[in-house]
Amino acid sequence: MIALYGALEPLRVANRFAGPTFSWRFVSADGQPVAASNEIPVSVSGGLANIGKPDMAVVSASYEPEKGFNRPMLGAIRSLARRRVLMAAIDTAPFLLAEAGVLDDYRATCHWESLPGFRESYPRVQAEQALYVTDRDRMTCAGGAAAIDMMLDWIGRLLGRPLAVLVADQLVHFRSLEQPAQARLPAAARHGTTDARLLKIITVMEEQGEEPVDARALAEAAGISVRQMERLFATGLGERPMGLYLKLRLEKAERLITYSSMSMREIALACGFSSLPLFSRSFRARYGKPPSALRQA
Repeated sequence: MIALYGALEPLRVANRFAGPTFSWRFVSADGQPVAASNEIPVSVSGGLANIGKPDMAVVSASYEPEKGFNRPMLGAIRSLARRRVLMAAIDTAPFLLAEAGVLDDYRATCHWESLPGFRESYPRVQAEQALYVTDRDRMTCAGGAAAIDMMLDWIGRLLGRPLAVLVADQLVHFRSLEQPAQARLPAAARHGTTDARLLKIITVMEEQGEEPVDARALAEAAGISVRQMERLFATGLGERPMGLYLKLRLEKAERLITYSSMSMREIALACGFSSLPLFSRSFRARYGKPPSALRQA
């Protein structure tokens, strides 16, 4: 719901200053109200058959976007694309656009949690980890409050930056206008450290998930010895370096299981495990169940 209304509210505020420039309506697949993930229902004015040719179509999805992988939905998306309608997708809705084939050879993004699975499932899409991406007649964002950033950028390009600044000020939202945009909370905030050496090692861990490096290579990346690295991790994070490395790889595996159709063997290899049994044992030790059980759930 925050992504849905984050996309809408900048338009409402823009109308306050620019006059009745924007209007909007909600449609659902079957014309029935749709409950958001917080269980609050969103009323609609019709179904896919009533969508017509809007100036912009914003596709919204949340958990399990694959539920929308059906002929009417994908057909409607392709029809809008053929008619050159500006299309935007928020949160996990880029999965729907990509499944329909309308993001092939476009730059795009989606929520950081689902991005690894998105990249593996749709290699023809130039997927980026970004707050939002605009490429020609396609707009995608990472979900949550990033929908506000995407729409502020669009308003600025359409009606001028001064109006976008005014809208952002009313929304008490300044990130995309005055600060570098990041698609995810910085590692310093996620891990509770500002030590540049620790952050450098964590960056290497996150970038080298598919082909893990050893402890010596991690330490060398920060210009310290293995023993110094172990002391830094113990005092700064309360963890062992290779233990954190394994945790980060398993978290990536959990996201791939949830947001991709990759086989377990493919996921194991993508997360740096030399064999499927080793991956399964490691996953069970961390999550209390085998990876196949998470896929079934």
